[in-house]
Amino acid sequence: MAARAVEGYLQLLEALGHETVGVLTLRNSRRPQMVPDTIAATPTGVDAVVVGSKDRMVPLLRSYEPDLAVCSGFSWKLDAEALAVPRLGIVNGHPSLLPQWRGPNPFGWTLRSGASEVGFTFHLMDEGLDTGPILAQATAPLGDDASMEALFDRLPALVADLLPKALARVEAGDRGDAQSEEGASYAGLYEDEYAEIDWTQPARAVHTQVRCWFLPTVSGIVGPLTTLDGERVRVLESELADAEPSAEPGTIVERGVDGSLMVACGSGAIRVLRTESAS
Repeated sequence: MAARAVEGYLQLLEALGHETVGVLTLRNSRRPQMVPDTIAATPTGVDAVVVGSKDRMVPLLRSYEPDLAVCSGFSWKLDAEALAVPRLGIVNGHPSLLPQWRGPNPFGWTLRSGASEVGFTFHLMDEGLDTGPILAQATAPLGDDASMEALFDRLPALVADLLPKALARVEAGDRGDAQSEEGASYAGLYEDEYAEIDWTQPARAVHTQVRCWFLPTVSGIVGPLTTLDGERVRVLESELADAEPSAEPGTIVERGVDGSLMVACGSGAIRVLRTESAS
């Protein structure tokens, strides 16, 4: 289970009258802080276990004799033997309106695609990748300029509304609704080329390129990268500027007293509000 979700899920499960006996997590090179954060979020009396390899999943799950497991942000696909250990199955929480954005990067593709809403789905896991039957799903609105942080802020309310409905269906013996393949899409890691800001794009596209990062690219590059004032930087925050400069794309056309930089794009401009060194 992802560290970000642990505390909220444990509180919800307790409020619903369920006993949590263990939290299983794993090391993730893309998110190295996940293990210590997960352990810190796990309350006294509940085991926090770091699973060392895939062949340890089945014996560890069996040791707890679970009726049900709840999963979120677990980056390994589980095989049929592991899925069969909990008596009622494994319920997975996926931050998209499945079957849209199956895969590891639904957060990123939600923003990159310019979606006006973020979805969330609870489904019963099967051996596919986010393909199991749907138990409950809903959406919350996103603004045109929503940041990754703003997207995350929408999730707790969705989870709190949907998890009780999903668990009630499972407890009643309802195995959910089969997913349609119509509208299915895959939210993979970004291509390496997307890590470099393309200033020839319109300002809206550049602003989206800045705000849609959650995971590194397929080769492990963390974007978005560019060169400003001769320094390689990663742009952390931007906003659209009400300007139409005539300068070449990528040119700094204005410097704010707050340290922000207005940079010309293929059409329009953005203000770069925060950066960090990428050297």
